[in-house]
Parts: sequence; C-alpha cells; structure tokens
Amino acid sequence: MNRIIKHCLTAACISLLAGCGMIDFAYNNAPSFVVSEFEDAFDLSASQSRQLDTRLDQFFNWHRREELGRYRQMLERAALSAEDGITAAEFLQLNNDVRVAWQRSLEKAIDSFGDLVVTLDQKQIEHYQRYYRKAAEEYHDYLKKSAQQREIYRVQLSIDRLEKLFGSFAEDQEEKIMARLQQLPDFYEPWINFREARQQALVKALSSATEAGITRQQLKTILLDPTTDHARAFEPARRSYWQAYAAALEDISAWLTKGQRQRAVNKLQKYARIAGRLNDAGYVEAEKSVPSLTMTGGQGI
Repeated sequence: MNRIIKHCLTAACISLLAGCGMIDFAYNNAPSFVVSEFEDAFDLSASQSRQLDTRLDQFFNWHRREELGRYRQMLERAALSAEDGITAAEFLQLNNDVRVAWQRSLEKAIDSFGDLVVTLDQKQIEHYQRYYRKAAEEYHDYLKKSAQQREIYRVQLSIDRLEKLFGSFAEDQEEKIMARLQQLPDFYEPWINFREARQQALVKALSSATEAGITRQQLKTILLDPTTDHARAFEPARRSYWQAYAAALEDISAWLTKGQRQRAVNKLQKYARIAGRLNDAGYVEAEKSVPSLTMTGGQGI
C-alpha cells in the first residue's frame, strides 16, 4: 500500500516534470489516476471506488494548499545551492526536507482514506499480494545480478538522473563521475529487504483487519514508525548511503561547467515557479469549497 499511496505524491508532483501546457491537466486529474491505481491493486468495488474518489479530492485540496508552498521553498533553496555547486551539507538538508515532506503527506493520506482498508475482504487482499509480487519483480531481478552487474546498473542509473538535471557530460567528466559513483555502497539490497519486510507486516495487518479492524495508527506504525524492526534494520544503511552520496555529489559539482550548473538552476527555478503557481491556485479553490474542507477538521474522515 505504501507504493500505491506514493502514487498520490507522484501524481501530485507530475506537473513539476511536465510541460507548462500539461500542468493544470495533470494536477487536476491526479485523483482519478490514483483511484485507477488502487482499483488495479485491490480490485475495488464500485462503492469503495466512490469513497476513495471523494477522499482523494480532499487529500489533493490539502496537498495543493499546504504542501506546494513548501515544495516551492525547497526548490528555490536547491537552485541557490546548485548555482555555486551543492555541498554535502546542503544536499543532506534538502534530502531530509524531501523525506519529511513525503512522510507528512503519507500521514495525511492515511488520515484521509486509511480506514478504507477495513472494507477490504480476503479476496481483495490476495489480489493486492499478487499485484505487489508483480510490481516487485524488477527488484528481485536486481538481487539475482552479480556484484559487477549491480554496480553497472546503479552507476548508469545515477548518471542518467544527473544528466537530466545538468545536461550531457563530456567524456572526461563522465569517466570521473562514474569512478566516483562506483565508490558508493550498494543501497538497493538493504532497501529491497526493508521494502519486503514492511510489505509482510502490512499484509499481516490487512488480513487481520477483515476480522478485528485496523486503525490509522497501526498503518502509520507499519509505514512510518522508525522504531519498527524493519525500519531499525534499514536505518544504518539508509544513513550511510546518503552521507556517501552527498560527499560524491559535492565532488561531482566541482567538476561541472558553469553552463551545466546554470542549466540545473534554471530547471529548479522553473519547477519552483510552477509549484508556487499551483499553490496560489489552491487558495482560490479553498475559498470556493470552505464547507467541505472545514467538515474534515484537518484530521481526515
């Protein structure tokens, strides 16, 4: 379910990755996209889909009103950092801010429609398990790779992501960057193990919910609590990786040209403007629908 709820945020933020002409369409249609994902995952009934649709509208109203302003600020800070070359400390702060924003949105999503899991029957839970296993195939394929194949996969993925932000690298730049990225620890295996342990805990809770019910707090514990066994086992690897990545990114930033850094600045500033515009539009929508928003009391239904 964590993967499914994450589609809320993916859809909510898709406007930051789309052309300007697609912004309003993508954001305004995000609830329908997420309902479709939940339907695929759980084989929802018509009644369940209608309930989810209503609550997702409320979630996205909140997200537009409360979160996009924070995204704009984060993007503006990222642009300032990129201009002179981001330091390890700056990246770690931004990384933490993004993580906190994700956790805040997931907590709100659970408050908004987490109680719908009580309405799932055993057949729907089994359907979700099949859906999850299919979605997890690519991760299990990674575990089957040799150490060398894993390294090639990780480095190339990182190179592709960096080039989307900074533009194409010259041959000598790419060689230095690849060598630096090869020094990073394997983050994927501990992350996959964490993901699998969390999934097992979630399915166990969902199965018991068909008989005894499940609270929002139980869902938050499984998906967000850092003191669970699966979270504590994963935390050292998570912290170690991002500290190593931050140090590598600081080195890489020093090897970039002024034009490459400016390209990143321009993209981040553009995304910040988009988030700000959507946030401003959210205030207009909120004024039109105060009764429905007030009814939830900001605590979800």
